[in-house]
This record gives sequence, structure tokens and C-alpha cells, in this order.
Amino acid sequence: MNGKTGDVSGLATIDGVQAAAQAVVDEHVAAQDPHGDRAHAEEALQAHVVASDPHGDRAAAEADATAKVTAHAQATDPHGDRAYADGKFFPKAGGTVTGPINGPGTFAVAADGGVTAPSLTLPAAATTLSKSLVITAPAGAVSYVVWRAPKACTVVGVRGYRVGGTGATINAQRNASDLLATNLSLSTASTWLSGPSVQNASFAAGDSLTVAIRSVTGAPTAVTIQVDFQGA
Repeated sequence: MNGKTGDVSGLATIDGVQAAAQAVVDEHVAAQDPHGDRAHAEEALQAHVVASDPHGDRAAAEADATAKVTAHAQATDPHGDRAYADGKFFPKAGGTVTGPINGPGTFAVAADGGVTAPSLTLPAAATTLSKSLVITAPAGAVSYVVWRAPKACTVVGVRGYRVGGTGATINAQRNASDLLATNLSLSTASTWLSGPSVQNASFAAGDSLTVAIRSVTGAPTAVTIQVDFQGA
């Protein structure tokens, strides 16, 4: 080689070095802690996990979150949809239905607040309006117009109360039609008595209510006639 002859030495030595180096690399790769710092790293990681504020920013983050929640709760329109919601939904308290509102069947609320619900069945707890008249010392049959219906309503009862005397019969009328098919006898003094089933019970706006004593016996000192309405 290069003009020289003889045996070439050292090649076997190079192969040995390569083999030794490879063995060192293999040992390093297989070692569990080749740099001798694994235990230290695991200790540092565990300390980071259990630390109350490992990055030193927890207090600031909590203060920032609290401030943002407070601002959100106090904001006039935090989600940017209040104008839409106010136009479609009632607030949690208060509010006025301006109408018109339509419901099932013939139920409706007009813009002026008037309600149309001829098919509505009122519960027993519905507000009941009573109209009554005390007739003192009636000497015989007498009648009086006592009320004009301001809107459609329904008679649910006719009652009477007698003071003194020995008897009286009463009735009431929608315009000229009797509300009781049979006159109510006030056979017991100082006791409210109710009439039989009501007829002609549906009043329209403008209809008149008349109360009437049909007969008396024994000179009563007072007779009270009361008519109960629902929906008035």
C-alpha cells in the first residue's frame, strides 16, 4: 500500500473497538437509569403534582375567575340575547299580557284585555260574584231589577233568607225569564235556603237581573234574595 509491502496491522483492533463501543451503547440503552437522574426526576414530578400552586399563578387565576363570574352575573345582557328574550318571554316576576293571545278552542285574549272563552269550564274555586237585595217587611208579591251584567257570565245559585213571618216564596229572573223552574220556599226562618237547579243561567252583557218575592205568609220582617255568578 502506497508503495509498501508487508502485512497490514490494526484492522483487527478497529473491529474490536467497534464491538466494544456497540456493547457500551447496548448497555446504556438497556439500563434503567443510564444517567443516574431518574429518581430525582420522579421526585420532582411528584412534588409538582401535589403542590398547591406549582406554577405560582393559582391565586391570580382564582381572583380573575371570581371577578369574571361576578361581572357576568351583574351584566345587563351577559349572553347578548336579552332583547330577543324580553320580546318573547315573561320576566321571573311581574309582566303584563298585552294580547292578542289565542288558545285552544275559542279561548282568546284581545288587545284590550277582554277574554273570550265560552267553552271554558270554571273550577269550583273560581271567583264567584254575588248580587243580593234585602226586602224589608214585604206585604206581598214584589220584584226589583238589581243589576245589569257587564259581560257574559253564568248563574250558579239562587238563595233566600227569611226573618220573621211564617213563610215566603222567591225567585229571580234573567230579563223576563225565571232562573228557578219552581219558586224557592223559605220554609225555615233565619236559615239560608238554596233553590233547585238553575235554568236560563247564561247572562250576556247587558242582561238584567231581577229578584222577586212571589208570596208571603205571617208578615216577615225581612227577606233576602241572593244570586251567585261565575265569570262576571
